Amino acid sequence: MNRRQFMEMSALALMAGAIPQAANADARRRWGLQLFTVVAPLEQDFEGTLRAVAEIGYREVETIGSFGRDPAYVRGILDKYGLLSPSQHLASAELYGSFSAWSKRQITTEQNRENYVAALQPDKAAALVDEGIRVAKTLGQKYVVWPILMAPHLATREIVDAFISAFNAAGDACAREGLTFTFHNHDREFGRLGNDVIYDLLLKGTNPDTVKMEMDFYWFHKAKADPIAYLRNHPGRYRLVHVKDMAPDGDFTVVGGGIIDLKRLIGKARKAGVQHFYVEYDRSADPLKEIRASFDYLRKIR
Repeated sequence: MNRRQFMEMSALALMAGAIPQAANADARRRWGLQLFTVVAPLEQDFEGTLRAVAEIGYREVETIGSFGRDPAYVRGILDKYGLLSPSQHLASAELYGSFSAWSKRQITTEQNRENYVAALQPDKAAALVDEGIRVAKTLGQKYVVWPILMAPHLATREIVDAFISAFNAAGDACAREGLTFTFHNHDREFGRLGNDVIYDLLLKGTNPDTVKMEMDFYWFHKAKADPIAYLRNHPGRYRLVHVKDMAPDGDFTVVGGGIIDLKRLIGKARKAGVQHFYVEYDRSADPLKEIRASFDYLRKIR
């Protein structure tokens, strides 16, 4: 038994009766949460929000860097409430500061977008990934995820090729440390440069052994891309999934309350080798209520 397993078991034993376990210890039902969903309550009460996440039944969380906080502090709280964190979305303290200010409406969406465009440039990837590796080691994470490519990042083949090179270098850097570099999609990557789908360029141009993919069900659906075909055609490439649903009007909605056949997709993803499933709800009006409803839906999936 390693330290992480010991800490998890000890924490769960101490909290017996206070925090229910997920359906069982089987990883097939160890549902996770991308903590972006609860960033507003996290900023108000960091520890209390993570406790609430655990009380609902989530056992895994995906972080946004270390939320501009000392990674050791974050790790201590995760351990206290029996939460594992297999992965993070890369965010330097400065970048998380922009994100946090945006979530509090202290800066505009456009200002936050400009900050992301500037920070997530290919020539800045190495430093950002190095910081992410340091955070990952403290938090016990395996996957270091590039969170987004903005529209200016996809404007030309030259820029896309620069990202492909940066991602391959990041994959090598993570592999040297026993970690795995991963890319998270939105819908804009399914646009075209000439005759080529940008997402396909990223898949084909990066090393499948060292660069994995995190599939977002909502954004695949939004882009009218076929997630099952990608899972089938790229075996072993997908290790993480964002479980996110779409309302009939195309907006976000609580998991299980929309039009995406999530049960079928989750089954196909499991068979394709996906190891971690994270609930995410962008622009949630009542985050804790909605992540509870999402968990209640997922716990019925065998």
